[in-house]
Amino acid sequence: MALGVIHMIALGMDARGEFAGWMKLNLWTLDHWQPFAAQSSPLAVSGAAFWSTLGSCAVPLFLVGYMLVDLAKRCTIVPAFVGWGLLVWMLVASFVMQPSGFPVGVIIAIFLLWGIRRQHHSRTTAA
Repeated sequence: MALGVIHMIALGMDARGEFAGWMKLNLWTLDHWQPFAAQSSPLAVSGAAFWSTLGSCAVPLFLVGYMLVDLAKRCTIVPAFVGWGLLVWMLVASFVMQPSGFPVGVIIAIFLLWGIRRQHHSRTTAA
């Protein structure tokens, strides 16, 4: 959850200058379907700012984190594929882009998998 919030705040500060244009619907254009090199610089910057904030994975990442916390409170075991999927995504992204916050996501995914394993182990030993 914290990574999603930090992502929106940190990159949102950088994208502030684009908000007025977004409200004027300057992203409502098919020019975004052109290769980046063919887009005008202002359009490419505005699109990049959008995809790094509102269009990014920050909000879904926050919601997944909140869901995991809620499931833990309900003593519901999170499916292991969630932890493995997050781990693979964070590892690949970590290798593609450094420095970034993706290694923090690797650590979070490892702890998530560890917690899932502990829950499975405690349920099987209790049964």
